[in-house]
Amino acid sequence: MAMISILIVDDEVQFLEMTRMFLEKGRGIRAYTATSGVMALEMLKERKYDAIISDYAMPGMNGIEFMKQVRAMGDDTPFIIFTGKGREDVVIDALNFGADLYMQKDADPRSQFGEIMSRIKQIVSTKALTTDERNQFSRYASLLGCFPGMAYYSLINHEERTVYISKGAFSLTGYAPTDFLGDGKISSRELIHPDYLQVVEAERQKSIADNRPFRIIYPIITASGEEKTVLETGHGIYDEQGSVQAIGGFIIEFKR
Repeated sequence: MAMISILIVDDEVQFLEMTRMFLEKGRGIRAYTATSGVMALEMLKERKYDAIISDYAMPGMNGIEFMKQVRAMGDDTPFIIFTGKGREDVVIDALNFGADLYMQKDADPRSQFGEIMSRIKQIVSTKALTTDERNQFSRYASLLGCFPGMAYYSLINHEERTVYISKGAFSLTGYAPTDFLGDGKISSRELIHPDYLQVVEAERQKSIADNRPFRIIYPIITASGEEKTVLETGHGIYDEQGSVQAIGGFIIEFKR
């Protein structure tokens, strides 16, 4: 497996070094560091990276301004931005201006290293799609953003890993799309009412094994604790050998 290259940008030298040492410790990652957006832009002129991690609160050029410059260069490298707690305005701007993911920066970054690793692997694996596949995925994602419900796409390897959730997730569940990605705050399984979890998973698995779409009605528990009845339709996505590689579908509120 090829070495993953990461550019980390932060004016806090201690954070940079701690993160670099952790990521490079036998994890197949080569981490490069920059202490400012200006320095990082010069480094980006010299080489490409598999992902960029940047703090938001930096003097001179903050993380969003840096990201705008990166995107203006025509660079679509996956971008993770660190924000302070309670900065929802920054989160919205980050996503609107092209960030792939955001994370709240902890005072002790060691507690976040596991999540950082998960997020990096997630966005790098998504980028591994061909250019045509990425362009097609981007077009579909834009269309699904207008969908009045929750569209999802999950890769299936040793375990199911969600790589796309549409914006409609928030109005349906009370959780933002990013809450479902990687080792986020919640897994899609946790939404399902506990009394129905086994039934829903059994139907999904049976339909995938039979290579047919599924249609399930069941209750979910939203972020506020409200119970909603939803209709989920989906299907497996298979390779040329007939092995399931992913699962995609839609979830909408079901009103009798």
